[in-house]
Amino acid sequence: MKEALKALQSYNIQGAVGKIAPFGSGHINDTFLVETDRKQYLFQRLNQHVFQHPDKVEGNVKSLLKGNSDLFVKHYLTQCGNYHGNGQGVWRLTDFVDDAYAPLTADNLSEVVEASKGFGRFTLYANGLDANQFEETISQFHDLNSRLKQLNSALENGIPERLNKAEGLISQANSFKWISTKMETLIAKGLPVRVCHNDTKLDNCLLSKADYSFKHIIDLDTLGPGYVLFDFGDLMRTTVSPTKENELDQEKIQIRKSFIEGLKDAFLSECEAILKEVEKENLMFGGLYMTYIMAIRFLTDYLNGDVYYKTSFESENFIRARNQFRLLQLIHSTVSDQS
Repeated sequence: MKEALKALQSYNIQGAVGKIAPFGSGHINDTFLVETDRKQYLFQRLNQHVFQHPDKVEGNVKSLLKGNSDLFVKHYLTQCGNYHGNGQGVWRLTDFVDDAYAPLTADNLSEVVEASKGFGRFTLYANGLDANQFEETISQFHDLNSRLKQLNSALENGIPERLNKAEGLISQANSFKWISTKMETLIAKGLPVRVCHNDTKLDNCLLSKADYSFKHIIDLDTLGPGYVLFDFGDLMRTTVSPTKENELDQEKIQIRKSFIEGLKDAFLSECEAILKEVEKENLMFGGLYMTYIMAIRFLTDYLNGDVYYKTSFESENFIRARNQFRLLQLIHSTVSDQS
């Protein structure tokens, strides 16, 4: 907490700091709730092991926020007009929205619809931005071929005991490699590059506590070039089942078809006019793509010894990978039934 308090001195906050406490359940960054006698803020330390080029992160955010859209929570800069960096990390400050929440799982259809509208509005807003002016903050973040190469490396150099335990998951990873081939085909057909959020899991939007209505898009660290299938697909991945990524009971993972339909309808209601046919026709494939790539990433991290994602118990990345492969199977079956 001392590090956070010291870094906070670079920002012109309102009131005297009364409390700084850890906040949220993110896998990557360290986030704190800052309470003063006048208002509340969120203060976050960027994980520079993951985000090795903070200038790219902040440059992208500045470019996005030039429009002063109420789509986003207010971001603060230091007195020097930048984020705060010191030997302990890079720190950013935003408002804390106390009448809103970031849902970890979709408990009702209204949440799904409102979140999807929000990310649809983001897609519409970003349509006016030049993707060439934005940089990847994590190289090849959603490049499936790159992620499969990382998995192959883990298969060669991973922890032997974990390789043995994960044999079934490795087999599933191989059986869905066709997803990579199809994505390459869509890109060749002209799938357009856009400015994307690139991490549209459900808890990266804020909904009103009062009525579930959409309020803001948050967590802009991965903002940059991408495909709309990434954004729709990750939202689909995190809403169609009522379970968390680390659910211990695999039998609880299920597909709620009404949620898939509501998700797509709400998203298109906000941005259909600016999407290309190849995007609209393959939104559901985005769900397959993003679920598969997350399964590969969790599996790779498990085999490597949990070096990327934060874990709270020994086999958490194994459980996460297992659950993503189960979800992938269910989505594939559901999407095939609808086609």
